[in-house]
Amino acid sequence: MNILFWNVNKKKAIDACLEELILAKDCDIVVLAEYENDVNELNDLVNISSRRQYNPLPSFLDRKGILGCKKIHGLIDAKYYVEVLQEEERYKIVLITTSIYKLIIAMIHNISLIRAGEDEQSQIIKDFVQDICEQEEMQSSRNTIIIGDLNVNPFEKPCVAANVLHAIPYKEMLCRPARIVQNSEYLKFYNPMWKFLYSRKAPYGTYFYDNSGHIVNYYWNTFDQVIVRPQLINAFDDNSLSIITQVNEHNLLFNGKPNKNKYSDHLPIYFNIKEELIL
Repeated sequence: MNILFWNVNKKKAIDACLEELILAKDCDIVVLAEYENDVNELNDLVNISSRRQYNPLPSFLDRKGILGCKKIHGLIDAKYYVEVLQEEERYKIVLITTSIYKLIIAMIHNISLIRAGEDEQSQIIKDFVQDICEQEEMQSSRNTIIIGDLNVNPFEKPCVAANVLHAIPYKEMLCRPARIVQNSEYLKFYNPMWKFLYSRKAPYGTYFYDNSGHIVNYYWNTFDQVIVRPQLINAFDDNSLSIITQVNEHNLLFNGKPNKNKYSDHLPIYFNIKEELIL
């Protein structure tokens, strides 16, 4: 199962590049943040060129026909049976059911520090994780993937704190899927995105921001992440995880940084789940 995520930064002229990227990566699932074109038109465009048939990701509609989650859109191969479990303003949780397994995919576009503080960011992630846990209980499955723009780095508190996301980069620390902190049990996630933080080769993240007037300046940030439950570690293909910088003739970088004028200020991420290893 090939999965792609991209925050396309509201770029209207992105569909041609998206189409080529989806076809080049032979995607099963495409998750998009800040996509403001008509996803049905993108779906039709890809279906014309592809050997596959895609459907837009389903969504709840309120009585006025307004989407429950406007922050997340996407496509999914029509061979999968998918249903929406929950939607909020900034996240969507869906369930894929096959004859062999259940897979929960939780997609998020968290609020930026430009518009809120760290407390607001953490609270949204807390609510997100709580809703994931509730859906896992209801579905009797912890085969869960989180994907999206968290607007925080893997090493920052909202990602690593036990009472928020509790995402850990060390597989050996996940032999026990939970830990006790102050008499409370917190389930763990596995975060493979850390590998980009110590890479010796660019890109070093998915988003570049330079404000040299700040004392602390990370330059490269890994806001766009995939995070999985320990139950999916064997199925998650670490070697497939990549940050995409080139799509055929489309160079997503300019002077070594995301080409935000032509494409997006974020770079896409791509990974593979080995379906035969999902239990």
